Amino acid sequence: MMEAVPNMIESFVPGRVRLRSRLLRDPGTAEFLKRSLLDVRGVHAASVNERTGGLLLEYDAALFPLPVLMKAMPLFDRLQALEEKTGDILQDVDAVLRELKSLLEGE
Repeated sequence: MMEAVPNMIESFVPGRVRLRSRLLRDPGTAEFLKRSLLDVRGVHAASVNERTGGLLLEYDAALFPLPVLMKAMPLFDRLQALEEKTGDILQDVDAVLRELKSLLEGE
């Protein structure tokens, strides 16, 4: 059975994924997410549109085949849940992104 795709994943084709989240409307959080994702081996580009809360991520599809990406879905759910949290969430975002990097880089 295939896992449900988190709502924050707006579109996906191998090598590109578009995320939509209220977290991306905050300039500090958006920049932190962008920098953290660019630090993942195999991620080629990340562009944020703070006005729409969108992020376009381009990556090496050979490094991250669908089965690997599907293992990351619970982490995107955790990021999405942070939309409801108030106050400083960067520490929580950082924890999720470190886990995502570890998963994707096989560490």
